[in-house]
Amino acid sequence: MAILIGASAVVFYVFWIIFSGSFSAHELLIGIVGALLSTIGLVVVNLHYPARFSPTISELATAWRLPWYVLSGTWEIAAVATRDLIGIKPAKSLFRVAPFAAGEKDDPRANSRRVLAVGYTTVAPNFIILGVNASDQTLLFHQIERSSAPKMTKELGALR
Repeated sequence: MAILIGASAVVFYVFWIIFSGSFSAHELLIGIVGALLSTIGLVVVNLHYPARFSPTISELATAWRLPWYVLSGTWEIAAVATRDLIGIKPAKSLFRVAPFAAGEKDDPRANSRRVLAVGYTTVAPNFIILGVNASDQTLLFHQIERSSAPKMTKELGALR
């Protein structure tokens, strides 16, 4: 645990240096204070609301599909925008609910599936996950053109 806390402090400090873009003495000192406060906040939140994240290798490996989903999603957005601008077909705004095997709320594997499904799927610009409801086992998302869930999202628990 101490190694994780120390690593977090170092990462926060590096982020501060990148953010400030300066190596002046006062910026470095403020960065130390900021990194320590961020690390303390991280520890306090983790003690009160522990996040259990335990993905499998295959769940992490589904990320290989992301470049294609970004390209195809960008193309889909461009096509819909072009049709809307030209006046051929107006863009839609669809909020949809799909069944999702969300698992139990406190299960580390289910937590990781939900987090990865939201993160991976929302990377594509045409598919924005708004939330996963573990009690109803559903996935709420937004699209501008109706399509089925990506294969990667289906592998993580979407049922259609």
